[in-house]
Amino acid sequence: MCRNISNMLLVLFAVILGLPASKGEGSAINFWECYRAVYVGGNIFCQQRGYGNFESLIYGTCQLVCGGKLVQLPEDACSRGAHNGCTQELKNSLLKWSTDMKKVKDRLKKI
Repeated sequence: MCRNISNMLLVLFAVILGLPASKGEGSAINFWECYRAVYVGGNIFCQQRGYGNFESLIYGTCQLVCGGKLVQLPEDACSRGAHNGCTQELKNSLLKWSTDMKKVKDRLKKI
């Protein structure tokens, strides 16, 4: 019983610490939105370059993690300036790039 209460207090403490961070730009919700925005294009981009599947996005350097390797995103997808997190502007840029990558892949399938 005491152990369950300790676990609940630990979880409550972690949630309370995380609340202020989740209200600003670059919150966990925004990180997820950028990840979703780049996911399809990221997979295509990584596979095109022979690195396997897209795993993650490093915001600060605009790099994809592809099969454990770092691959630089093109300038039109993510400006190479430092990003502290996922802003609406970055999300829109990644989404447009991802959509363009899908269109290119679909066109190549028709050939």
